[in-house]
Amino acid sequence: MGRIVKKKERKPLIVICSEGGKKSSEYYYFRNFATRDLRIQFSTGNSTDPEGMLQDLLKYMDNEDIKSEDDCKIYFIIDTDLDNNRIQRIKEYAAKCQKYNIEIITSAPTFEIWYIMHFRNNNLYFNNSSAVKREMSKIIGKDYQESMDLFKALESKMSFAMETAKAIKERIIRRNESYIDSNPHTCIPNVIEYINRKLQ
Repeated sequence: MGRIVKKKERKPLIVICSEGGKKSSEYYYFRNFATRDLRIQFSTGNSTDPEGMLQDLLKYMDNEDIKSEDDCKIYFIIDTDLDNNRIQRIKEYAAKCQKYNIEIITSAPTFEIWYIMHFRNNNLYFNNSSAVKREMSKIIGKDYQESMDLFKALESKMSFAMETAKAIKERIIRRNESYIDSNPHTCIPNVIEYINRKLQ
């Protein structure tokens, strides 16, 4: 009689697709959450448009056989850039993402609004993505670049940022406004809350 080989249990996995792939702010931020108990992978590809990003992600999921994972969460993290055409395309991809169990995580104008929320809970309205980047240079220093790993500098202020993002979300809901169309907003706390639950 053959020996029964016990299947090795794999750690929970989070797959993240972000604009610019491993050159993005999201990559340099979220890689810090990987632990011995949680795997974090980033889909390949450097696309920045919604369609290209989603295609990169689906290809990655197929190549890496993500569907075989027992405990996996997939995030499609994308900036609205306050661009109506871009926002409309993101909305159109919602059904396809749902089909593949992909959660869309938007920020407006950009992901970096999440960084700024670590430092203040007002004056968060920006007219465009460039204005957000200029503000980051004021906060972090003139040498600010998207490829900088700011996790350690922001970690102690994360609770404040979470509260700020939550307050903005509640205000948008109270006003019965469209969340994805709102400026500012970010869904990044959804990812962090999920990570925290997995690490409990």
